[in-house]
Amino acid sequence: MKITGIIIALLILVTASISGCISSSEPKTEESVTTDTPAIAETQVSTEGSPGTKENSEAGVTITAVYLGNNAFDIKLDTHSGSLDYEMAKISYIRDSRGNIIKPESWDGGIGGHHFEGTLKFPKFDDSAGFELVIQEVAEVKERVLKW
Repeated sequence: MKITGIIIALLILVTASISGCISSSEPKTEESVTTDTPAIAETQVSTEGSPGTKENSEAGVTITAVYLGNNAFDIKLDTHSGSLDYEMAKISYIRDSRGNIIKPESWDGGIGGHHFEGTLKFPKFDDSAGFELVIQEVAEVKERVLKW
C-alpha cells in the first residue's frame, strides 16, 4: 500500500513537471500587434535608452531582433525542433513609414540547426518615423512583423 502511494505521488509530480514545461514554452505576449496580416505576437524586451529588442514567438520558433542603429540588426533564431534553414537576406525586408520596401544588403550569420545568429544590414533608410522589420515564411508563418 505504501509503495502504491509513492508511485501515485511520483506520477503526479512527473505530470505536473511535464505540463509546466509545455506551458512555459508557449509565447508570452505583452502586446498584440495588428497589421493588414493576421495578428502577430510581439513582445518588446527593450530597456529604456536602448535601441530596442523585439521578439516574436510563433509555431515553435522564436526570433529576436535588436536594432543596432546604422541600419543594422542583430537577429537570433531559436527552436527546439526541426532545422532553421533560412537565408535571412532573402526572407527579410524593412517596410518604412511610407510603405517603401527596403531589401537587406548583407547577412553575416549562419544557416541551419536549432539556433543561429548574425547581423542583417540594410541600405540607409529613414528610421525616425518608425519602421517594421518583416521576416517571411519562417515555420510556415507568412509574416512576422517587428515594429520600431
